[in-house]
Amino acid sequence: MGANEVVFIIGATGFIGSHVVNYTLQAGYKVRLSIRRKEQEQSIRAWLQGRDENVEFVHIPDLAKPGAFQGVLDGIDYIFHLASPLPGKGDDVRKDYVEPAVTGTTAILEQAKRHERIKFVIVVSSILALIPMGGIRKPPVIPKANSGERLKVDITRKFPAGFPGHGMKYGASKILAQQATRDFVAKERPLFKLITFHPTFVLGDSLIQRTFKELDGMNAQLWNSLPSEEPLIPSAFVHVRDVAQAHVAALRNRDSLNTGTEYILSTQPFGWDRVADVVKAEFPQIDVRLRKGPFSQDDWHVDTTLADRDLQIKWRSGEDMVRNVLNQQLALKQKASL
Repeated sequence: MGANEVVFIIGATGFIGSHVVNYTLQAGYKVRLSIRRKEQEQSIRAWLQGRDENVEFVHIPDLAKPGAFQGVLDGIDYIFHLASPLPGKGDDVRKDYVEPAVTGTTAILEQAKRHERIKFVIVVSSILALIPMGGIRKPPVIPKANSGERLKVDITRKFPAGFPGHGMKYGASKILAQQATRDFVAKERPLFKLITFHPTFVLGDSLIQRTFKELDGMNAQLWNSLPSEEPLIPSAFVHVRDVAQAHVAALRNRDSLNTGTEYILSTQPFGWDRVADVVKAEFPQIDVRLRKGPFSQDDWHVDTTLADRDLQIKWRSGEDMVRNVLNQQLALKQKASL
């Protein structure tokens, strides 16, 4: 299994995608990677952990453009779709978030349907696709996968300024893209099997970050929460390597999985008070001003029963995630000061 099978990965240049690429290569599969700019190939090869002959690149400047995937799925056996507009990358909720997320997802699924060789597709969504808009700060937060519930999304509303607003716009795009995925499976009944991953807030070591100034995403939210009185995100975390490992586990066990199944990927919430304890005990050089709240261990209830059963992931602890992030950032800061 895997020796001559090819996985098409969309979103390989990202924080999660980079780990997914390496785990897939290490599992013995070949990969074909979608890149927006040709110069990205060189930066990807800097962190690749696999033989050059097992890696192929295709240049797709705009995933949402009609015909973007024409011809690129020839010879592909499986697809991992991780690409999505990230929070803070634009202000227009429709143009910068919703349309790219929905169109990019439906375009690849429509194209995959035309290729009988493709057997299995994983779409990476987000825990925010399972939470009503604005519900992230209204505990108890209980994300529900596989419920079939269609959450209401109003993209004409006024969004908050700054990161909270970007997060809500991102959440709206994830809700609508997930609904489009469900609708596609129900209506088209493709020959390939499709599952969806809903990771919580993804932390861990980054393969793509080269300097401390490049710190972004959830790792940045963790770092920036420490000197703040209140955390910026809930402590419902999952390690980036666990998300990557879940892709390979699903691929290996695909015959036993049911199409349309949605998996929540997460360690159990552990509370920002415990985050502060770890940092104070192990990283005394970091200023920690966090007081308990607004997110505590009891605010979120995350059910990973399906992932535990079908993927058999041994989740890395929240403490390990904090250590991984802080060790890398301190090393990058020290490197910058030399």
